[in-house]
Amino acid sequence: MTLQYTWFPMIVLAAHASAALAQPTAPRYSECRVDTIFPAGGQRGTTVMVEMRGVEAGLSLPKEVIIDGPPGITVKEMKSVNGYIFQATLEIAADAPLGRRWLRLANERSGLTNFAYFVVGGVPERLEVEPNHEIATAEAVEVPVVLNGRINPAADIDLFRFSGKKGQKLVAAIAAHALDVHGQSGTYGIADFSLDLLDANGRTLVSVEDSLGFDPLIEHTLPYDGEYYVRVQLLNYLGFHEAVYRLTLGEVAYVTGAFPPGYRRGVPTEIELIGPNVAPGTKRILGKIPGAQAATGAVSPAGRANWLGDECAEWERAFTLRHVGLDAVDNSGLDIPIVTGDLMEVLEAEPNDDRSQAVLLSFPTTVNGRFQQSNDVDWYGVHLEAKQKVRFEIMAHRFLRSPVDTLIEVFDAEGKLLAENDDESFDPSYEQYHDFKTTDSKLNFTAPVTGEFFVKVIEQSGESGPRSVYRMTVEEDAPYFRLTHFPDAVPVWGPGSTSCLLVRVDRLSGCDDDVELSVEGLPTGWSSASATSFAARSDRSYIGHQMRVFLSITAPADAVPGTTFPIRVVGRAKRGDGKAVECTSLPLTLFFTSDTGFFRASPVSRVGVAKPQGPWLHSLVKEVSIPQGGEATVLVQVLGAGELKQMPIAVNAATNGVACVLTTPQNLPIINGQVEVPVKLGPELPPGTYTITFAQTWGGDIRVGMPGPCTPMVKLNVLSSK
Repeated sequence: MTLQYTWFPMIVLAAHASAALAQPTAPRYSECRVDTIFPAGGQRGTTVMVEMRGVEAGLSLPKEVIIDGPPGITVKEMKSVNGYIFQATLEIAADAPLGRRWLRLANERSGLTNFAYFVVGGVPERLEVEPNHEIATAEAVEVPVVLNGRINPAADIDLFRFSGKKGQKLVAAIAAHALDVHGQSGTYGIADFSLDLLDANGRTLVSVEDSLGFDPLIEHTLPYDGEYYVRVQLLNYLGFHEAVYRLTLGEVAYVTGAFPPGYRRGVPTEIELIGPNVAPGTKRILGKIPGAQAATGAVSPAGRANWLGDECAEWERAFTLRHVGLDAVDNSGLDIPIVTGDLMEVLEAEPNDDRSQAVLLSFPTTVNGRFQQSNDVDWYGVHLEAKQKVRFEIMAHRFLRSPVDTLIEVFDAEGKLLAENDDESFDPSYEQYHDFKTTDSKLNFTAPVTGEFFVKVIEQSGESGPRSVYRMTVEEDAPYFRLTHFPDAVPVWGPGSTSCLLVRVDRLSGCDDDVELSVEGLPTGWSSASATSFAARSDRSYIGHQMRVFLSITAPADAVPGTTFPIRVVGRAKRGDGKAVECTSLPLTLFFTSDTGFFRASPVSRVGVAKPQGPWLHSLVKEVSIPQGGEATVLVQVLGAGELKQMPIAVNAATNGVACVLTTPQNLPIINGQVEVPVKLGPELPPGTYTITFAQTWGGDIRVGMPGPCTPMVKLNVLSSK
């Protein structure tokens, strides 16, 4: 019989002794976070002072602003206003490539934060000036302009006044959702703005809400010479400090779509851009290798056009997300997402809205398609051998933020429907890294006979046009696994100490491989403990927590606080046929957690060294065996305890849910620099091999709990009591 076991967090905490209370404690995950950056962009050729805000003391003692993406930004000054507000002066080169950057703060308190987006634009920018909440106090601006504002407090309204000309093709567009602007605490979730264009008398000419995802966009030909107003507010009269936005205003080009929506990694590919005031036939080439330019902060005039940042060598291979925008003409700098893949790429060939027009595909391949008009359908053909397994997978809503809702149907040569799939659950539970519940489709199909089969891709929501794009990957349906991990910025609190990261293993298409997980890229002197995620098989009980596994990273005794460096997490498996399979893990950055963790894919995973936050721990054993329902005592060495006489210790293990506390935290005496930690197992924990760590009291929820200081990983063998 297969057993499934899920741990639940035990939130019973022993009272701390006064000596324990005197010790500093490491931050929770939720403190190692930048909640907002303001302004969220700046014009190239200017100097901008930005403010990052975090939680409690998580941004204390700043050391460095790390900027991923194209070069061209230099940090000139930085200072901590208090523990959770940080300011930096950014000098943007006159020839810096337009588009987004990924900014994060290295500091001595939390080590390294998540990233926040910052956009380099090409038109003049300014900060909103309050009060501007009504027509009489509307802020006068000259267009074109990018206005950096904030809707705060609740029910706040921002109004801007400008002069326009009859026939002028105005663009008024909010970028907030595009930059993952989101709230915290009671206002968590994507900031959802509305935008209105008013005439000189305050009458509404155009009112919009969700044009590009949750971002509003107005494209309007002005009817007269004179004054106009734009009004910005949050839906439902909300307002909060994190609700920052970039408002593009004027007769400027604004990219809203691209085709194809992806390309093969390292293969130069023409991408056509579309949007208001974007000249027809505007194209850029992506897929080029930027080479040595990626390693320097300088940008030459020739390099500005060539550096796209789409194949940066430091970016994690599992990170397939890219962005493309205009650079040849001045604009807001906002870019749009596309993705990269490793398979052959083809473009949908119209007309293909009938089975008789289906184009035969050779595979593995990725088809880039688009629903050109309402009720459009696309047909494709494949030749399969009897019992051959193939997988059709759509990417549209995910990462690309395409508005379409797809349905895949497979027919035989006589037109009989054999299989279909509407919405596949791509978002893993608890770790959601797409901002919508995806409507993308995936279909695993086994050919009943040898012959021709036909694939029909249907758009069900009525969406059509240049933005209604999708990518359909067609490949053999062999067992495989995918990896994600968080945090993407692993904090290690002090020289010699250890912290953990969490890896999720998703086995797909019947994969039953054990996956060996390890951390690579550590400098000399650093170490990590590998771990195994065991698959469910008939010869052993299913252990729910094997979907998630901890890995530990230990700093050397001479590690310098403020140091950061990139790492990668790799999973390796050996198939039954002896074939070795390797997969790199997609880093996830944690913005906020409620019932579901709110994450985003990150281009680079790093370790950051923080100042020591109290004692750190080492296990004096690497493996322990305990009978099912039994108990044992494990010796843990306490370093840097000073006069501390006791400390709370928890035993932690990753689970299939969000809990990680295996045993109730206990306040234990420190004797001769050691703690005897009792490990008592519940009878419901099935026999098997587990990976555990001993830590200072750690929140029961792994998304917000403290990932260290803890011991390196210890193997726990639960023995059958029979």
